[in-house]
Amino acid sequence: MQTKVKFGVLLICTVPVLHYLAWQSGDQLGDARQVGNALKIGDIWKISLAEEDRAKDESWRDILHEESNDVYDALPNEYLAEYKSFCWQRAEQELLCLPSVYLAGMPKCGSTDLYDKMLWHPQLARPSRGKENHYWTRSRLGRPGYHLSSGETSSEPFLSFLRSLGSGKLSNAPDKRLVDGTQSLLWDQGGWEKRYPGRQVPPYSNAQLLLSVAPRAKILVITRDPVERLYSDYLYFNQGLTASPQHFHTAAEQEIARFTSCLSARSLTSCCHDSHNNPTLRLNLGIYICFIREWVRVFPDQILVVTLEQYSSHPFPTLLKIFSFLELDSPDTNKLGKLLTYSKTSNERTKKAKKKGDMLPQTRNMLREFYSPYNSELAWLLKDTRFLYKYGK
Repeated sequence: MQTKVKFGVLLICTVPVLHYLAWQSGDQLGDARQVGNALKIGDIWKISLAEEDRAKDESWRDILHEESNDVYDALPNEYLAEYKSFCWQRAEQELLCLPSVYLAGMPKCGSTDLYDKMLWHPQLARPSRGKENHYWTRSRLGRPGYHLSSGETSSEPFLSFLRSLGSGKLSNAPDKRLVDGTQSLLWDQGGWEKRYPGRQVPPYSNAQLLLSVAPRAKILVITRDPVERLYSDYLYFNQGLTASPQHFHTAAEQEIARFTSCLSARSLTSCCHDSHNNPTLRLNLGIYICFIREWVRVFPDQILVVTLEQYSSHPFPTLLKIFSFLELDSPDTNKLGKLLTYSKTSNERTKKAKKKGDMLPQTRNMLREFYSPYNSELAWLLKDTRFLYKYGK
């Protein structure tokens, strides 16, 4: 069933559409192009015919409808035009709404702090369920809500999910936009090999999934230097006595070797989505191009990507650009400035994690060498050399 809806997707870390965040020199785009050509990024991609076919194959819609028929049976033919979230009226005047803004990634890139500060705007609203629900990527399919949990759970009925969002709060506030902050939406398709045996890649992307229910959503993505992201992720998931810069170095060496071996036999997309990737050292999540390129393909005009580095250095203009992208009323700039001045950063690294110290210099160099080609491809895709990260020797 096709839905005629408005939907918004916001990508925080990678798309160069922010005027406040734009590079000042056009020569920098040339730098990205030269780097990309020098590294022969096209050879690195090794895009298989199976992946190319997926982009053209419309059977993904049939697969989605078959595995989530309760979703498509519940959706309306058209959302209510007077609401900025994607709302419709069910029997007995029950108002149900889907978020129209999605802060879709990435983990350990400052998404929690950005989400909290975005919600200072009076036209944005947090669902009653909270920032992250993981419905589309996990509970819809009967997967555990926490990615380190084992075993299967029962799938969550779509109507139960909708009612948990607290749509009733929008009854008298049609101009409010619900904001979904589930960062796994950008990348998580765990367990797809078991669900779709015999395939080289998942039969549909999360971007296509979202397109099928909210084709006019706004997508926001936030990224950071993938080397620093990986270490922050490691410290978060390895808080025991074994966590140390030395242990991180050994684990990173092993995961690079395993991923490189995967690329010798399979495509980059297949390896990035491999469900057997180390869940506590998620090397693949720093290969941003692997995930963002599909969102840009599906939502070319509805996605915004920013970096944590730029957001941390210039939060005021970054938030203003985001609000403009979402077509919100201009905020009270004096009030916004004061809030930024006196607010604390959400979800900072804990004191216990800080005591572990920084990663070893040789580890940083090794990871920079691994990520550099993928950074170059992302910089070329987004026409923005901030994503090269200017790694030095």
